[in-house]
Amino acid sequence: MRKYTLMLSLFAAVSATGCKDLECGDGTIERDGTCAPATTTTGAAMCGPFTELQGDRCVPMFDPTVCDPATSTPDLDPDTGVTTCIGTGGGGCSAPFACPTPTAAERLTVCGQLYDLETMAKFQAQNASGAPCGTTPAASGPCALVITPYDAIPFATNPATATPRPFESLYLDDCGRYRLVNIDTNGTSPFIGLGIDDAGVPNGPAGVTVTVGVATGKSSNVVPDFEAYIVKTSTIASWTSTADPGATGTGPRLAEGFYFASYRAHKLGAGVDRLAPQAGVTFAHGNGTTYPTQDWYFTAAATAQLTIDPAATVTGVNGAALIQGRSVGESAVFEGMGGLGTGCRWEPHAADNIPGVVFAQVYRKTDLIGTPGSCLD
Repeated sequence: MRKYTLMLSLFAAVSATGCKDLECGDGTIERDGTCAPATTTTGAAMCGPFTELQGDRCVPMFDPTVCDPATSTPDLDPDTGVTTCIGTGGGGCSAPFACPTPTAAERLTVCGQLYDLETMAKFQAQNASGAPCGTTPAASGPCALVITPYDAIPFATNPATATPRPFESLYLDDCGRYRLVNIDTNGTSPFIGLGIDDAGVPNGPAGVTVTVGVATGKSSNVVPDFEAYIVKTSTIASWTSTADPGATGTGPRLAEGFYFASYRAHKLGAGVDRLAPQAGVTFAHGNGTTYPTQDWYFTAAATAQLTIDPAATVTGVNGAALIQGRSVGESAVFEGMGGLGTGCRWEPHAADNIPGVVFAQVYRKTDLIGTPGSCLD
């Protein structure tokens, strides 16, 4: 009896070893101990309509979403993987606005809204409907403008000689929404700059806006909801006159360029007010150095970014500061002091004064280094 039991155990062990050693060739998979074609359907109900078996998985026979390029733009949600076809035929200023994924490597798509930097109101045409701008520039409003992408470092060094980056298309409408598609980022610095100015007018203060620059990183190939701005010459005149009421020449001047720092109250996330400003912040180097002779802040209770208080040393309720004397060569080492919540720090950015240009940068709260989720803003 013991010998018989031993023989059964040995047979079972050999059988199990034989199953494990089964190797199937290319185009086949193991099914019930034998090799079978990988594409063979073993049951009528295995795959649903418009799907097919590949290996042991049912996959779609067609692309999940195909948008009509004449009437819509695909918009991929990176969090869910769902593509939505968003119409391009107007729909008003509150209609969804697509920011499509680039179609090639080393490309960047940037989309967003134009704002008037003085009031932070959306910069829109009167009675805006979402109509795309035509090929002929308008006399006023968003359709009087052009937005041009640059490698941010050459632009900061000398915007007059910086070469625009190639891109596929610019969409701009009377709501002030814009979309720059497939900007070529091959061989550029880590930052792409956007220059905002009047269409058909050389860089300068004439027209709807002075020359304005903004910059974004290119680590992500899609940058949605990116703020861009216009700055009126009347806004610049108020900055200069209120910062230097005695006209001593020691106040900020457009000839030296303005660096505009906008401190925000919240990290980005679902449901937050992305424009909410943060009071009580002093512009500072990451090592704690401040610049009391080169920074200016607005009247404490003023929501508009128009009237400077020469005695102020922190941001007022509009969360804004004007800086001069900074250079892009100092790198991304500028932050802020004050106005932070528990576990927060200000994200670092480069600062640069470009002659004749207002360069605007948003500063947001972020987690302390090495402690993800620490910032409770």
